Amino acid sequence: KQWYQRRVRGIAGVVNICSTFPINKVIFRQQIHSIKFHVALSQVHKEGLFMLYRGIALPLCQKSLNVGLMYGCFETYYKAMQHNAMSHTERTVYAASLTGITEAVIATPFERGQSLLQTPAFHGKIKNTLDLRHHLTSVGQWYRGLEAILIRNCTTNCLFFLLRNPLRNSLPSTNTTRGKYAADFVCGACLGGMNSTLIYPVNVVKSYQQKQINAVPESLLTSCKKVLMERDYKLRKLYYGVQLNLTRSILSWGIINATYELCIYMFGRGVS
Repeated sequence: KQWYQRRVRGIAGVVNICSTFPINKVIFRQQIHSIKFHVALSQVHKEGLFMLYRGIALPLCQKSLNVGLMYGCFETYYKAMQHNAMSHTERTVYAASLTGITEAVIATPFERGQSLLQTPAFHGKIKNTLDLRHHLTSVGQWYRGLEAILIRNCTTNCLFFLLRNPLRNSLPSTNTTRGKYAADFVCGACLGGMNSTLIYPVNVVKSYQQKQINAVPESLLTSCKKVLMERDYKLRKLYYGVQLNLTRSILSWGIINATYELCIYMFGRGVS
C-alpha cells in the first residue's frame, strides 16, 4: 500500500511538471533578466519547441522525489517527536523544518542543473543533462544556492503544515467525493499561491546564484545586494514574474494536494 501511495504521488509530480514547465521557463527568464512577461515570452517563443522542454528531466526527478519527501518525511519526523514535551505547533514547526532541510540536501543539485540548462548563455555550452558533470566539478558547485533553498523550504513547509488543516476545516463541509476533492484542491491552491508569493524574492536570488558557473561563490546577503542593485532598488522589478508564478503555484499545489488526499482516501478503502 505504501508503494501504491508513492506511485500516485510520483504520477502527480510528473503530470504537474509536464503541464507547467513552459510557464516555469518564462518565470525563470523574468527572474534572471528582470524583464517583463511579454519580453520573456517572446524570447522563449523564438527559441522554438525543442528548446522549450530543455532540462525537463531534472525537475521531473526532483518533483517526484519532493512530493514523496514532503509528506513522508514530515510524518516520520512528527511521529519521532510525539513523546517529547512539545505542543502540536512546536512539533509541526520542527518536523516541517527538518523536512525542508532534507528536501534541500537532496534536491539542490537538481535545481542547480535545471537553472543552468534554462539559462540562455549556456545553450551552446552545455549540451544536455549528462553534460553538466563536465561543468560542475565539485560538490560546492552543485550546491550553489543552498542557503536560499533552505530558507524557502523551511518557511513554506512550516506555513503549509501549520495552516493546511485549519484552512481545510474552515471550508464548507460536504459528504460527496467530488466536494471533498474540490475542497482539497482549494486548500492546496490557496496555500501554494500564498507561499510562492511570499517567498518569491528568495527564489529570485536563488536563480541569480545558480545561473553562474565559474563566478566566485557569494553569500546570500551579497547576492541579495547585487540583485537589488541590478533592479535599481525597485521592489516592483524584484517581483517581475510573480503573477505567472502565482498561477503556476495554484495549479501545482492544488493538483499535488488533491492527489495526495485521493491517495489517502483510496488507501483507506484497501487499494494496493
